[in-house]
Amino acid sequence: MTYEREALINVLSAALEALKTTLPLNTEAVLHDLTQPEASVVNIINGHVSGRKIGDALLKGPEDDKGFLGLFDVPKQTSSKVFNGYTTTTSGGKVLNSASTLYYNSDGTPLVAFCINVDTDVVTRLMRDLEYLVPSPLDYAEQENTLAGVPEESLDEFLSRFRMTGSESQKEYRMRVVSEVQAMGFFKIKGSVNHLAKMLGVTRFTIYNYLEKLNAKS
Repeated sequence: MTYEREALINVLSAALEALKTTLPLNTEAVLHDLTQPEASVVNIINGHVSGRKIGDALLKGPEDDKGFLGLFDVPKQTSSKVFNGYTTTTSGGKVLNSASTLYYNSDGTPLVAFCINVDTDVVTRLMRDLEYLVPSPLDYAEQENTLAGVPEESLDEFLSRFRMTGSESQKEYRMRVVSEVQAMGFFKIKGSVNHLAKMLGVTRFTIYNYLEKLNAKS
């Protein structure tokens, strides 16, 4: 087992060295020795994403890491298994897009994990800021011909009523807010999409996407 583990670590460490000059700063790549969970991190690039360094424990990583389900549900007759399309959360509350590959020996014992974590918040903020600076043609078509039916209270007053419930995901909460804002006629006010996007911490494109989904259901 020692030989298999060291061979994997050597090969994947070489891959990490190649990635050092190509990975953007919002993308972390980390290599774990799963036989030493108390100090599993043997190599890492852009550790600032999750706040980790070489020598850190396996449990110091982001929470809800579905990749490590492979430690318990060991696949049979396979040397590796990929887990992707999931999110994790750092101790500071940062949400990451994550993917992991776990490698096993011939007996099915987990040896090494190669993980990627991407902080998309910086990209979302950049897109949102750019959208505020560059008006979309859709803004000028936002029912600006009439304000009939728009409530007298301000959009800020209306939005202050909303609180996320314990049973809701972030997406479900945002969809509920967008649905209520649409029902109240606030989208007839020019600039309301930008205002709501900023309040919800998403891009204007995301608001339009929610509206399309809501209209498709109606």
